[in-house]
Amino acid sequence: MEAQFRRVADEAWSRGEYDVLDEALADGYVSTHYQLEQSFRGADEYRALIESYREAMPDLTVHIDELVVADDCVVCRYRVTGTHEGTLRVRGMEIPPTGKSVETPGITIVRFDGELCIEEFNSPHALGMMEQLGVIPSGADEMREASA
Repeated sequence: MEAQFRRVADEAWSRGEYDVLDEALADGYVSTHYQLEQSFRGADEYRALIESYREAMPDLTVHIDELVVADDCVVCRYRVTGTHEGTLRVRGMEIPPTGKSVETPGITIVRFDGELCIEEFNSPHALGMMEQLGVIPSGADEMREASA
């Protein structure tokens, strides 16, 4: 399970090598992404999700900070880094390239059936990413304005 999880993070997300998805994801795979309020079903939809982020951030890299394997699940605390060089599509918004670098933490839980991923629940810190891109004001900016 751990090796398969790391392969998806490294090969698909960090390098854009999508063949691993056909090998790692079960036919009924469902990935729920809370920040998008959306689920992605099967390898094709999941591939499209990854492609959209990699188009927006061609140097996108997933850094695994902590990984725990328990029963049929892998729980991972991670960071995503990248430079916003293409249009980012998030929840109906299209954010034009800013050229800014981001570092966004998140947590994901992936459930397995044998060596195949069957279900994922992913929760990245999307608000922090939007703040770093300058799309929304940061909490620190708001505090400075309130105290001025």
